[in-house]
Amino acid sequence: MLEGQTMTSYGNSNGNSNSAFNNNNGEANNSIFKTSSHPVALFFHLFFRIAAIVIYMIPFVHSNYVISFVIITMFLAFDFWTVKNISGRLLVGLRWWNEINEDGTNSWLFESKDNRVVNKTDSRIFWGALYIAPIIWILFALMSLLSLSFKWFLVDIVALSFNIANLLGYYKCEKDAKQKLGGFLGNKSMFQGMIGNVISNRIGGLFGHN
Repeated sequence: MLEGQTMTSYGNSNGNSNSAFNNNNGEANNSIFKTSSHPVALFFHLFFRIAAIVIYMIPFVHSNYVISFVIITMFLAFDFWTVKNISGRLLVGLRWWNEINEDGTNSWLFESKDNRVVNKTDSRIFWGALYIAPIIWILFALMSLLSLSFKWFLVDIVALSFNIANLLGYYKCEKDAKQKLGGFLGNKSMFQGMIGNVISNRIGGLFGHN
């Protein structure tokens, strides 16, 4: 956020005021991408999901259901793949995938970057978009049900399936990463404690002999 500056003089011209206002607006609009460690990944993390929502909300799109369904589903699929394989790995250092075992059961597999340091802007936007998008599609689904528009309710279900899959996958992945970090810190503390005991015993033995 931009911090306001105390004005010591009130005699500035309108031109200077307008220029400062425009500059501040420009900085505010670009601040998210300027403070991001991966601005391109952040852009596409937002672009596909916003595009799907905007197209869904455009009135004239509803005049041709088949074309609308295809376009929205295409953007949803692009968003799912991008978030799952690219933006999650770059923005928050996480990645998840699902494998089918020989017995037909599913296994969730998680991957987190070693010594993960996450940019605050990237993390905030990543998780915010991940949680907000399903809420929007739930509202759309409720509106479709209330208006008895079952064909658009199908679109809402498809969108929720894509969005909730990524949300659930990254929620589990983040939880797994925290558990691994907790286990690592616990083992590190135990190891340090063992070394401390060995050193204390050695020093105690030396003084004992003296």
